[in-house]
Amino acid sequence: MADELHRVEFRGNLYGQYRENVMHWRITAPTSTAAFANSNALALFMNSSIKGLFLQTLPADYTLDAIFVRRIGPTGGPYASVDYAPLANTGSRGGESVSEQLCPCVTLIPPLGVKSAGRIFLPAVEKADVNLNVFAAGYVTAVQNLINACIAGGTVAGGLATLVIYSRKLNTNNTVADFHLSSVIGYQRRRSKPIGA
Repeated sequence: MADELHRVEFRGNLYGQYRENVMHWRITAPTSTAAFANSNALALFMNSSIKGLFLQTLPADYTLDAIFVRRIGPTGGPYASVDYAPLANTGSRGGESVSEQLCPCVTLIPPLGVKSAGRIFLPAVEKADVNLNVFAAGYVTAVQNLINACIAGGTVAGGLATLVIYSRKLNTNNTVADFHLSSVIGYQRRRSKPIGA
């Protein structure tokens, strides 16, 4: 079977403000061609293997509401989702966020010869996890655990699902060779509320 590219959205809120984090995952050689079945299998993998690590990077005032997965390559397809009860999945860093808009950036580094890097803007950072733009060691470890697990991936729909760097402009997706947690915390307003809201 051909490899499949999926868009994974972690949909949550911070102080009641919508937050969406998008990652792209490739399932290498899935045994099925059924778009919903493979998206659903990936959503269940996110729920069981990645969700907990994602929440370990976030402050207690962040709540994860749902994980949406949709196949976007080689063709589109229906989406699958895992929905959660309100306030059932909060960040586990303990304290509150520094600000509603401060979003740590993880840069995804591609293999040599690939021009397009990727970025993941985490929804918030807990107050005790940053001081004078220096991240606490425990926070750095939590981010490393999350990204390393995403790069390693796991078995989904009979294939290997891994985090990839997707370029809409180049219509390519590439493996992640390494990553870097930026030492500069910036403001990120993209995806601050859903389209049409």
